[in-house]
Amino acid sequence: MDELARRIRRASESILENESLTTGLDDPAAEALLDWGLNCAARIAESTAFLTDEDARAAMSPRLRATRRLMRRVKQWVIHRTELGPTAAAELLAEIIEQVTIIDPGLAPPDDARRATFLRHWQGLVHHPPQMIADLRAFIQGTGDIATIDPGETHG
Repeated sequence: MDELARRIRRASESILENESLTTGLDDPAAEALLDWGLNCAARIAESTAFLTDEDARAAMSPRLRATRRLMRRVKQWVIHRTELGPTAAAELLAEIIEQVTIIDPGLAPPDDARRATFLRHWQGLVHHPPQMIADLRAFIQGTGDIATIDPGETHG
């Protein structure tokens, strides 16, 4: 196994071995969150392909910490979804986006208008946690067009 593969494995294990990252979520939501976290860990490790082990550890450490913080915030977002008012939801979304910008410094965070649109959409998803996580991930990564999604539509 080459060094990059070992880094990817270690980064993934740091997510998988931390059960507290998904405690309290049902299985489909935990799987969606783990998929996101593992994807982040793999990308972080892959970004160190041309670094020495020491430099790779230094580069990966803060980004892997941010991945764990991201997962904790998303878990909080899901678990407390019915209790979050608009202000608390906006603050938690800002914290989630902050962690993503540490994980992926090249990613442009969504502007205030897109955040507001997403928050309106999110209110329609509070009863379907896996879809909440998938939509949040797509929104932050810029791969989903939430402006065309009806916040009241049901996800089965």
